[in-house]
Amino acid sequence: MNNLSKRNPIIAAVLSLFTGPIGYLYIGFYFFLSGLIISVLFSVVLSLINLPFPHFFDYLQLLVYAYYGYKLAAVRNVFADDWGVTEADIKEFKSFGFSFVVMTNLLMALTQFYSTIVGLYLVYNSFANGKILIGILILIFGIALISWLLTSIFGFIAGLLMLIFKVDKKYFER
Repeated sequence: MNNLSKRNPIIAAVLSLFTGPIGYLYIGFYFFLSGLIISVLFSVVLSLINLPFPHFFDYLQLLVYAYYGYKLAAVRNVFADDWGVTEADIKEFKSFGFSFVVMTNLLMALTQFYSTIVGLYLVYNSFANGKILIGILILIFGIALISWLLTSIFGFIAGLLMLIFKVDKKYFER
């Protein structure tokens, strides 16, 4: 009755660690597609805003993708175990709407991670250039400000994308 096979979370994490959202193909096509949309959106918005993008962040963000790869495989395994899971539940798990809602969580995690890394990078540059006070101010206020700004921007964009892709409201009912 259950046509959803289990996935190894370690393999999902390793695939996502080395290939980013492409590794989500191991979990499901719509997770890959949603992850790719989120990844492109993240990069485009950051380039438009023109915030600093340290070259090493390209590699550090793969840690976030790997973590979500592991978690997504674990969630898939819960559905595959067939403990009271109906065919409708499996169909929902395989839907684009479900995968996109899950990937908006990935977007927010990337945003928080980016804010922290860039904030610490700016603090380091300030300290290295002898601007100790600027570095302390960035550490105290700057990281939180960057995080708030980017979370607001990406939250708004994620909401717009959910409207455009007609993601069902049932995911947000209590």
